[in-house]
Amino acid sequence: MPNYNAIVEQIQQFSTYSEKGRFLSVLLNSMQNKRNRLGKADKQALAQFALEEVSALLTLIPVVESYKQKTEIFDYEDSLMGLIMFTHDSPAQIPEANLQGIKALVELVNRERFVENAVDAIFSQPNADMCAVDHLLCSVIPLKDEYQKSTVFQGLLHYQNQVGNLSAEIKQRLGDYVASEIERYAAAAPDESTLDALEIACDAAKLFPSDRMTNALYAALKSELPNVCYYAMASLLDARKQIPDQTVNMLANDIIYANLTYLALRKHRKTAAFPAELSTPEYLAKSDLVHWLTYPTELGQVPDQIEYLGKVSKKGEYYVFRYKSNSDTLSDDLKGQWLIGWSNDDGGTFSNFDLYEQYEKKTPEKTLAYIKRKLL
Repeated sequence: MPNYNAIVEQIQQFSTYSEKGRFLSVLLNSMQNKRNRLGKADKQALAQFALEEVSALLTLIPVVESYKQKTEIFDYEDSLMGLIMFTHDSPAQIPEANLQGIKALVELVNRERFVENAVDAIFSQPNADMCAVDHLLCSVIPLKDEYQKSTVFQGLLHYQNQVGNLSAEIKQRLGDYVASEIERYAAAAPDESTLDALEIACDAAKLFPSDRMTNALYAALKSELPNVCYYAMASLLDARKQIPDQTVNMLANDIIYANLTYLALRKHRKTAAFPAELSTPEYLAKSDLVHWLTYPTELGQVPDQIEYLGKVSKKGEYYVFRYKSNSDTLSDDLKGQWLIGWSNDDGGTFSNFDLYEQYEKKTPEKTLAYIKRKLL
């Protein structure tokens, strides 16, 4: 059985709330089928930890200035609430003083998330009205924190399947706001605080096609920032607009976005625009794996080295690679070592950070066969 006191200590040692939240989320998932087998002492240790963290967050949240940091805390708070529910059969088991603290924290987070709440309000009613849109825009326009402002775009993308149900007037109003923000970002040299916002805005732009939006997206392409250009290109393609050759060539030569670009062009039957010398399955598979490895939950960056090992068939085609990285997400024994990863068209792109040396055989063919048998 796990030592839950040791687990609590491990959570407390993480330096960021995003790390704490991810670990706690995994812990909750692993415990879902163990509720009845969890000992009284373990429940008490976990419950005490969660209730103490609630008190700490009540003091911390009001003094954190960055909204991006606050959202990491909000995600952690959500996991804490799950842990409290897991360790108590009913609210009646929670001491009154702690229960008041929990309620206070929930109310505090709800107040802080006023932009997200305003977006929710638009889509929570059968027939959204302009008053809800006005409330959202009046809430977000004066804000100075660009990450908090970008939660509008995140919210619109979350509800993208419902955007079509909005009236033409509301869609135009929201579309004009998204376009105006892209114009604002594109007119200035994007810095770290605005780059993510511009990227998400270019993605949300696909929901509100218009002449103004088209012009704003073409302006965003001039940034020549791969992440921004990819989403601007994808939104322009959805609007059946032409993409400049230089944009396609730039993205095709970017190992993170090459495969995504090819897929976006393929969706619209425009792969002829993609450089023929870069449209090989091996290069696109390499790009697919590298993009996956850049996720914060994986390496969080492009590997320092990557080499193609070969292709194997097993309910689909798998392109197998080995790579090296010194990412902080890797344990010390894996840093700088050859690790195994693969790309598969059916969504099977993955790496479990297995050491290549543990699978290497006398010939490349035997190595691939062993990887196929053991990992795929």
